[in-house]
Amino acid sequence: MRGTARPASAHFGLFALVVALLLGLGGGDAAEGLETDQFFAWGRHLEDMTEVLNARVNLELERLVAELNRDGRERRCQNVRFRFFKRHRMLFFDGFETWSVNSPLVSRSPSGPEEMREFERKYLYGGTSPLFDTGRWMPPSPTVEVDGVRLGTDKLTHLLGTAWYYHRWYRKASLRGATPAEAEDRAVRRGLQHEITILGRAVSGVLSLADLEANYEGMWFYEHLCAGDDPNIVYDAGVWRLRRPFDLRDYVTPEWDESYQPNIYVRRKWEKVKQRMLGYCSMLEHPRVRAMRQAYRERDRVTETERLIDEMVVAGKLPDPSGFSIERVCREAAN
Repeated sequence: MRGTARPASAHFGLFALVVALLLGLGGGDAAEGLETDQFFAWGRHLEDMTEVLNARVNLELERLVAELNRDGRERRCQNVRFRFFKRHRMLFFDGFETWSVNSPLVSRSPSGPEEMREFERKYLYGGTSPLFDTGRWMPPSPTVEVDGVRLGTDKLTHLLGTAWYYHRWYRKASLRGATPAEAEDRAVRRGLQHEITILGRAVSGVLSLADLEANYEGMWFYEHLCAGDDPNIVYDAGVWRLRRPFDLRDYVTPEWDESYQPNIYVRRKWEKVKQRMLGYCSMLEHPRVRAMRQAYRERDRVTETERLIDEMVVAGKLPDPSGFSIERVCREAAN
């Protein structure tokens, strides 16, 4: 389904797709079960794809505006939001991510036959059996660079796909009288529960905080798409028009890099991932890696998702994510 641009195998055949659909990884929540590995891209050169990816999304916005004006009936912002969401949805994968994985315009890692073979040997989740590890029933997402941040292409699905549900939860709470802060909190909490019980930790053994960050940022993309003080598109003088171009720099943060913002793993998964992660300890001193992580630290901030995770950790409902960090793994191995 992805052509030859992904490291696939016979395990990613029809059976895997059917089971994934039954587990809720297809349909409206397409591709949310995909895993990604930013460690593999450490020290490798990637071109910054901000402008290329921006151009793709803005093309879709321009097409949306043209369709709205051609139809000449739609004026409700919420319906416009939903139409944009539907534009790039596919049965198993998000159209925007699929394009980014296959387009020759996009610099990504792994890329090319030799690097693909190396990735298959080093893949962070490669130590688990595809037969029993549902997280490996879909091909992994490669890494791209956006505004100096390394992230899996699956985050594009979260930003423009999964985030739609966050936005619906936010709007529903607002319509019931919640303040903006209360509506935001309810959406983030529901999103975390959704990830824990349905799409992430309970299914694949991985709770990706980076996924949650992208979901949160995408909630605001949809909220401001056609409403508020600074919308992307507006209805003006009887026509829709693109008022402000989409820009990934408004949303992407260092927390989207899963080698920087550690995942939370169940024990069965962590024991195998940890062994693979140990292989990257020496890379912490690589000049490019050190510079990248220092730049991340300078941009880092406490996000709403991190506040909620901290609350869950204090309440004993989730393990501390720092226990799964590369720094902790390497420090414990050295002692």
